[in-house]
Amino acid sequence: MSAPIRIPPPNDALWASLAETSNDLLWSVDLEGRWAYLNPAAARRIYGCEVGELLARPMTSSAVESLRERDAAVLGRVLSGQPVFRHETRHLRRDGTTVDLSFNAVPLRDRSGAVLGATGTARDITDERAASAALQESVEKLRLAVEAAELAYWEWEPASGRLHWGGDPTGRLAAEDRRTLSWDEYAQRVHPDDRARYRSDARKAWDSKRSYASEYRVIGRDGQVAWISARGKVLTDAAGQPRRMIGVSQDITERKRREEEARFLAYHDTLTGLPNRRLLDDRLAQALHLAQRRDARLAVMLVDLDDFKLVNDRFGHRTGDAVLREAARRLSACVRKADTLARQGGDEFVVVIPELAPQADGRVVAEKILRALAAPLAAEGETLQIGASVGISLYPDDARDGDALLRNADAAMYRAKQGGGRQHRHYGR
Repeated sequence: MSAPIRIPPPNDALWASLAETSNDLLWSVDLEGRWAYLNPAAARRIYGCEVGELLARPMTSSAVESLRERDAAVLGRVLSGQPVFRHETRHLRRDGTTVDLSFNAVPLRDRSGAVLGATGTARDITDERAASAALQESVEKLRLAVEAAELAYWEWEPASGRLHWGGDPTGRLAAEDRRTLSWDEYAQRVHPDDRARYRSDARKAWDSKRSYASEYRVIGRDGQVAWISARGKVLTDAAGQPRRMIGVSQDITERKRREEEARFLAYHDTLTGLPNRRLLDDRLAQALHLAQRRDARLAVMLVDLDDFKLVNDRFGHRTGDAVLREAARRLSACVRKADTLARQGGDEFVVVIPELAPQADGRVVAEKILRALAAPLAAEGETLQIGASVGISLYPDDARDGDALLRNADAAMYRAKQGGGRQHRHYGR
């Protein structure tokens, strides 16, 4: 066994070498709190002056004015015998700039234990404070951006099944302000129709280590349904294995409502709420495709209100609009769910009746429509009696495409009007 290494006791040369090479300020003050010693290299680096300019000056005079009273109190505690560690303050340099320092200080005692002054170290933390302030500013900016975007931060750890929320994106999900719950527990709050897709989207992103994006509905504790848009990123360890997913979520219920409203307006008449010509063309094309596949028949009816122009001229467009809404309501009661009722424009309505019985020709529905529209109706305080003329075109008897069926139904309707109105006519008869 080798002999232990003998470490020689420190001497003045060793202390001088340590003081000269130290990045920290080594210092001492007398019982009056005046600088008694500073290592020259650190003093020049920190204060920008020679030690001689500082010696015998009060240590607290080096602090910025707003902190001198506080620093004097801290120094007083040390001179009374109490050590202080990591006291942060700000001192003035010779050129008027400032330096941030972290002080460690202990009482300096004589052989009898009486306090003679204080000694310790000081570390320049200016860059650290600047970096911390910059980080804090960035964090605050990010927080404000997240708040402005109404986002909620979340973390998911599949290994533990833990899902942590920085906040409830809907304000209706978390009970008793819970911020942590299991992933399975949260998945139970996802709408049943979206739950499988929600789980699948998350698992696919996790297994592929790719970004996650999903939109789904959740059911709040009040029973209300809200739409959530979630985006996330998989974080991996040094070995490239996924460890957790972090992301943000946003309540997009209002956006979804606007989108749905826009879709509805794109395909529906704003006055009556019925399908418009755009949706009618689509429904008619689908009905024809199905009829061709099944070798079935269908009917297209064009319904035009009789003397509607007189209503507008006599009572005004407000009353005319009320008449159109009531006519739409009555027409809706005359058709099946499988049928399509659309407002083509003005006072014209179109009915598409798919899969007619072999011997049917739409006559029964047309007569039902005529009776419904012949009954008196109230509109804007007026009692009115209107009627309608109905034209019927059949597939495949009269035409084999949608445009031709509509043209033929229109021609049949004009024949009904020419015959005095309040009746129906078939194109081929």
